Amino acid sequence: MNIYIYENSRVLNLEPITLTRPSFDIRCGALTCIERISFLLPDAKIHLFVRPELEEVSKETFPGHHVNPTHVDEGIWLLGNAIWSAEDIDTIKNQQSTLFYANNTLIGANLTQETGQKWLKSGGPIVEDIVSDETKSELRTQVVEYLWEAIDLTHQQIEKDMQFFAEFSSPETDAILINEKNIFAHKSAIISKGAVINASNGPVIIANETSVKPLAYLEGPLYLGEKCIVEPMTQIKGGCSIGPVCKLGGEINSVIIQGWSNKVHDGHLGDAYLGQWVNLGAGTVNSNLKNNYSDIDVMVNGTMINTGSKHVGCFMGDHVKTAIGTRLNTGTVIGPGSNIAVKGFPPKTIQPYSWCVGDKIKRNKWDAFIETAKIVEKRRGLNLSPAEEELLFNIFEI
Repeated sequence: MNIYIYENSRVLNLEPITLTRPSFDIRCGALTCIERISFLLPDAKIHLFVRPELEEVSKETFPGHHVNPTHVDEGIWLLGNAIWSAEDIDTIKNQQSTLFYANNTLIGANLTQETGQKWLKSGGPIVEDIVSDETKSELRTQVVEYLWEAIDLTHQQIEKDMQFFAEFSSPETDAILINEKNIFAHKSAIISKGAVINASNGPVIIANETSVKPLAYLEGPLYLGEKCIVEPMTQIKGGCSIGPVCKLGGEINSVIIQGWSNKVHDGHLGDAYLGQWVNLGAGTVNSNLKNNYSDIDVMVNGTMINTGSKHVGCFMGDHVKTAIGTRLNTGTVIGPGSNIAVKGFPPKTIQPYSWCVGDKIKRNKWDAFIETAKIVEKRRGLNLSPAEEELLFNIFEI
């Protein structure tokens, strides 16, 4: 069976995270969107449609999949930033020549080879939704249109994603476990005596080789990715999804971290979404509630959007660094490659590769940035690839 996972023309509503990755690689719940589809369809032949600037990076990140094919066959088309379930995918499978919508957004289709190829020739899903006389149907599938929606949906989605962790079990540990039947850990996870894990409000899932140190407090719903380190006295509260190889400390509440990032020192981080290779200096804190309790506006892709929520924190792209004592206001958006070291609050919208020092905002220097990026990845046993470097440079040049 052919599965075509695609980005649509509204993908930059998920910036700054989608400046450096496809929309189907965002986290929500215990998994990224493409991980969930791969679990649901283990035998499918998966093809990916991404923006041209992400093509080479996507080939490296997803080597088993065909990226931006020029020819398609009969198959199922799935919007990448939708939260798919087995039931909804089965519905699409069983209704050929049908377009599926959720809240006026095209999220899936069961297309013949002829219709799919015609869509590609007209520009494909990244340019426009399909124009066709196919039957139309509605699904109630959740779509992550903005990053704060990923954070909100993570609370309920972690519980739904439990089905994909059948090999995990209740940990053998001297830690304090509250509602133990709802706590699941890989056998290689290390949970120290004196840690407290509270699964009263939702499941706690702890992945391979993750270490939870004494006196840490974990509260569900929570997913901790592989090879994370949770330091003593850390408080990680409900609704967090933490990607692989993160170092965690302080107070963390309703936060998604894509992975490979450090929030290891004291300081509050709440209702926030961080990319990869982010490092928060000691005492970095963010506000997630205005003093007048009004809804929070966020600048998204050049447009100010009313989130309709009173709890919205900050959004940081890849390779962002903050200095000690950094304070971030509600709804702050920081572009990739930025360095924040200011007195008081920095601006709520910070362009990629900004160097915010004192009361001035300058352009980060490319050579200095890329040298640091290579050092950061090498410290974790990785090398910055030519495709990654080219993508980062293209963002720098915009």
